[in-house]
Amino acid sequence: MDHFIIGQMVMFRGRLLEFIQTVTEAEADRMPKGFNNTIRWNMGHILTVTENFLFGFTNTEIKLPQNYKELFSPGTKPADWTGDVPSLETLTSQLQDQTERIKDIFGSRLEEKLVKPFQFPNGFTIETVSQVISFLTVHEGIHMSWMKALKRVIEAQAE
Repeated sequence: MDHFIIGQMVMFRGRLLEFIQTVTEAEADRMPKGFNNTIRWNMGHILTVTENFLFGFTNTEIKLPQNYKELFSPGTKPADWTGDVPSLETLTSQLQDQTERIKDIFGSRLEEKLVKPFQFPNGFTIETVSQVISFLTVHEGIHMSWMKALKRVIEAQAE
């Protein structure tokens, strides 16, 4: 784990896991006015997008329940959820496990080309494992900011 991009990903994931410890189950599902998702959705979204991008684009086994795509993929929202939704404990454990799997599986494969490059609608293209991890670290940081904003608003409304 000597590579900068892996260390950076581990550092930001650690911050996410520390933050999650401050969130209650009730807070995880509160959706204040002006927000369209919850802390729980953001956690599941980070987990699901990371799994589908990194493991999916490299034809590596995806280790999440199938219903996570319906719960947490881009464009989904808690208002549409039906059936079982994972607990904070489950999501936290899966985020921890995913971090270890990324280090173990991809730590020595950073320059490996993806099975097929991924191109965003604006033309931006991701071609290697390290580029996927870099993108996902930024993605995680964006959603971490949303979760922190949600928590601040939830706490202010409780006062």
